[in-house]
Amino acid sequence: MAGAVVGPVSLSTATAVIAIVALALLALVVLYATGGSPSALNHLSYLSIGLAAYKFGWRGSVPAALLVGYLVGPFGATIGMPNDGLNAWLTRGIAFVTIGAVGGVLFDRMRAALALADEEARQLSERKREAIAIFARCAEAKDETTGHHVVRIAETARELARVAGLDAAAVDEISWSSMLHDVGKLHIPDHILTKPGRLTPEEWVIIQLHTVLGERILGTGHGFAVARRIARSHHENFDGTGYPDGLSHAEIPLEARIVRICDAFDAMTNKRPYSPATSVQHALEEIERFAGRQFDPELARAFIELVPRLDIHPLGDPASIAVAKGTLAAEGP
Repeated sequence: MAGAVVGPVSLSTATAVIAIVALALLALVVLYATGGSPSALNHLSYLSIGLAAYKFGWRGSVPAALLVGYLVGPFGATIGMPNDGLNAWLTRGIAFVTIGAVGGVLFDRMRAALALADEEARQLSERKREAIAIFARCAEAKDETTGHHVVRIAETARELARVAGLDAAAVDEISWSSMLHDVGKLHIPDHILTKPGRLTPEEWVIIQLHTVLGERILGTGHGFAVARRIARSHHENFDGTGYPDGLSHAEIPLEARIVRICDAFDAMTNKRPYSPATSVQHALEEIERFAGRQFDPELARAFIELVPRLDIHPLGDPASIAVAKGTLAAEGP
């Protein structure tokens, strides 16, 4: 399973202040030891100014520049550090302040631009999720007996992806994208979707098309790449007997293997046109029985361990679900 991604380290305000002062003092010590302010090593002072600009913008870099200028100038002179005269110190001090101010302003603008980009990305993500929800509801509306099927799939797919070790961004993407797994059913005739019984071989061929039709509906853009892979491959079986491409094992996208389990579990534990609902326990037993054939065995084990731990069961009260047999077979290969 994929490992979690470690986020960036944040430099606290107190740590930054200590580091800025420490770097300024370090510059003073080095200059004192190497011949005073005439030494070319006075450029070490910019480390303190640069850190202040990065962390606090111009409001921090200007005071840091004044601090450095004072240490290597007037203060340095009081402790006997050689210097190259008042004019040189003033020139150097003006350079410190100017570079600190310019650097601080640039960092401030960079932060503002990044904040704006983050906000635009957040709004784009919200619009994408709204589009996903609309698409998913449209597909679900053709088969009203499934109820809140897509919401349940999103919740269980999120949890299974999380315990599979994926990072937060991947978990979120799989959860939302899973809602579009059956969007291709928009092109499937209603009399086939809602048929109360087994499908004929001809009807089964038609309903299998919802996988490739779903991929086609979701287009070719990068934004729905995960959703496209799920839509096309969520009926692939781990042993290669699924459809539409007969993929097996790692050939099947991980997100599709996750949704394969969640979709089958939801189909078994909720009433469908072709079968009554089964109990949660029976559904988990079926997933265990078909692990390695229909389902990724590692994901199947994780899912079986996960369901009893869910704080809010996505299917409601398991005791209220009627027991039935053979649902997985009725769903089709």
